[in-house]
Amino acid sequence: MTCAYVVVKEGSPRILGNHAINLGMMNVDELKRRPRGAPDQGEIPVLFLGQVAVDQGARGRGFGSILMLHIFEKACVVADAAGCHAIILDVISVGGEVELACRKARYESFGFATFASNPARMFLAMKQVRAVVRSCIGQ
Repeated sequence: MTCAYVVVKEGSPRILGNHAINLGMMNVDELKRRPRGAPDQGEIPVLFLGQVAVDQGARGRGFGSILMLHIFEKACVVADAAGCHAIILDVISVGGEVELACRKARYESFGFATFASNPARMFLAMKQVRAVVRSCIGQ
């Protein structure tokens, strides 16, 4: 299952931002710490986040934060239905090390952490995702 979302200005066909979420599995041994309720070995359900982008002309106007909150809200719904433990993403390295570091810093600002085994892969536990959503909607 993959769902793709886009941000457009009302009345305009121009895409200002987009993201895609898909359901998948990952080996629990890849994690430093196992999430509560995860098996000691084998695979756990996770959400893979991909194709997160904001149009260059729309950057600096909050669309990235809006997209991330939307991602978190959708992730909570899917995770509750499928029992997902985390959101996983691979940071693209197009443009070199400086751009990669900037992208990683942006995701870190939302709480994502880097996998020790793969510096371009990041994760965020669903517990943290739910806490962000609760704080943003005032619960």
